[in-house]
Amino acid sequence: MKALAVLVLLLGVMALLQRPADFSAEEAARRIVAMNYAAYRKAALSFVQANRGFSGEIPLASLTLPTSWRALRPWRSRVQDGFCYVYGEASPQEAEAVRRLFRESLAVGLADQGRIVPVLRHPVPVPAFVPNGSIVSVTEA
Repeated sequence: MKALAVLVLLLGVMALLQRPADFSAEEAARRIVAMNYAAYRKAALSFVQANRGFSGEIPLASLTLPTSWRALRPWRSRVQDGFCYVYGEASPQEAEAVRRLFRESLAVGLADQGRIVPVLRHPVPVPAFVPNGSIVSVTEA
């Protein structure tokens, strides 16, 4: 009887310690889009570092991406005036997943009327070629 009581106690403790899944299928899909964007962004920034002085749209064929990588959204990247802009269509929830992935960076967010949202004290400007509502990151080229 004591062994059964100990077993029940241990099972209870294990149940308390076991964390439930902290995200739904929808959240998992948003995280996948965020990781896809991150892989594209990393390749674009690597291209910019290897090609100092480059200006203009960065062709997808010029990027070194993993062979299994496939664009989940039509991501684009462009260098202009010393900055690299990586952007593409994304829902606000996907944009938030990207921001979490980049640890709430102020240089990542949604393009809204020429700036990155959320806007804090110092708005980050975004050129007109980045459509409103796009996820965008801005880095120095």
